[in-house]
Amino acid sequence: MAKKKTKKERGTKKTDWLDELRAAVNKRPLAIFRFGLDDWDSVLASRDGRNRFTVTYPHDMLEKVRAPAACLIFTQEQDLSDGCYFARLSARRPVSTLDSWLKIESVQRIAPDAEEALCDLVSDKALATNLERRLEQTGPVIALSPALSAHLVDKLARVRGNSAAMRRVAAGLEGPRTLSRNGRLQEDAVKMALGAFGIPAHRPARHVEVDGERGTALSRIREDAVIEHDARFMPTFTLRDSDLTGRAVFENGAERLEVITANRRSLEKAIGVDLIYLNVIKQNIVMVQYKMLEPARRDGRQDWIYRPDAQLAKEIRRMKCFTDARPPGPLEYRINQQVFYLKFVPRDAIEGRSAITMPIDQYEILRMDPDCKGPKGAFRVSYKSLNGRYLRQEPFLDLIRAGYIGAHAEKTADLKTLIDAILENDRALVAAIHSYIPYGS
Repeated sequence: MAKKKTKKERGTKKTDWLDELRAAVNKRPLAIFRFGLDDWDSVLASRDGRNRFTVTYPHDMLEKVRAPAACLIFTQEQDLSDGCYFARLSARRPVSTLDSWLKIESVQRIAPDAEEALCDLVSDKALATNLERRLEQTGPVIALSPALSAHLVDKLARVRGNSAAMRRVAAGLEGPRTLSRNGRLQEDAVKMALGAFGIPAHRPARHVEVDGERGTALSRIREDAVIEHDARFMPTFTLRDSDLTGRAVFENGAERLEVITANRRSLEKAIGVDLIYLNVIKQNIVMVQYKMLEPARRDGRQDWIYRPDAQLAKEIRRMKCFTDARPPGPLEYRINQQVFYLKFVPRDAIEGRSAITMPIDQYEILRMDPDCKGPKGAFRVSYKSLNGRYLRQEPFLDLIRAGYIGAHAEKTADLKTLIDAILENDRALVAAIHSYIPYGS
C-alpha cells in the first residue's frame, strides 16, 4: 500500500505549477496586449470567443515577443470598465512581409482589472519603476523583462481568485517538443478520441482528474477544471491504483465522452500506447495500437518505414484472442467487424503529417505483398510501398463515429479483460467511452 502523503507534502505539490510558470516566464517573458472596446467586442463575437482567437501585429511590435508564452491582456469591456486576463500565446508566425500572426488561447479573467493597479502589486522598487516606464508606452503590445515577468506572476498568483485561472494557462505552456515519444502518442490518442466524438481538441473538459505524480496527456487539456487529487476511480472498471493516471469528461449536447489514461509503468518507460474507443450509443468498439515510422532515404527520396519485430507478432496473437466473430444483429450493419487497427506515426515528424491507419487483417495481407518487401526481402510498411492503401485520419474517425467499423460492444466485461491485458504488457492506455448523459444528471 502506498504511503499516504502528509498535509505538508500535499501543500508543496500544489505550488509546483507556480515554480514551473516562473521558470517559463524567465525563459519566455510576459507580453502585455491592449485591446480597445471595438477590437475586444470583435474577439468576443468570434467563433470561440475570448477562449481562442488570432490577431496580427507588425513585426516591429513583436520584436521581443516569443511563443509559446504566458501573456497579459488589458481590455475595455462593454460597460466601459477595465478588464485584465491571463492567457497563453501559443503560436506566432509571419503572414506577410510586414505582419506576424499570433494565436492566443485559454484566456482567463484575473484581478486587478487596471494597469495602474498592476503597478501596485510590484514590491521591488526597481521593478516597479521598470513596469511604470513600460506602461507609459502607447502601443498595443508591451514586452516585459524576465525578472519583471517572474515577479509579476508570483504577485498575481497571490491575489484571491487568480491561482486557478493562472494554473489553467500554465498547464498548456509546455510545448509538444518536450514530450517523450509515448507522451506525443498518448496526446495523439486523446485528440483522436475527441475527434471521433466530434469536438475540437481545444474544447475544455467539463471535469478533469489528474494524478500529479504520473505523466498523462490529460494535463495538457486542463482548461476548464483542475482537481487537486489522485484520479483513482474509473466507472464500470476496477483497475489497480497504480494503473490509472487521469480522467476527463467532455459533453456535446446529450452525449458524453469519458477519456481515461492508464499505464502501469511511467509513460516514458511504457512499451507503447493503445487507444480503445467504446461507442455505447452505436454499440461498437475499436482499438488502435500505435507504431513508429522511422525516416529512410533511398535513391535520393525520403520515405518513412516500419519494420515489424517479434513484439508486434506477440501483440497480434493477443489481439486475435479478442476478435469478435459474432454476426451482426438484424438491425446492425458493419463495413468491417475488426476491433484492432494499427496506426503508424512518423517519428519526430512535423505536426500534420498524415499517419497510416489500417485494420490488422489488412496488415496480415500486406505481409504477402511483394510491393512491401525491402531490397533483402524483409517485410516493411512505408508510404511508398502502400501507395495510398490506408485510412486517413478524418475518414477513419467518421467510420468510428457512425458505428460502421468495430466489433459489437455489448459486454463491458470483455473490455475490462482487454484493458487488463494491455496493461499487463506494459503498454500505456487511452480508453474513451462515448455514451448518452444519464437522464437527470
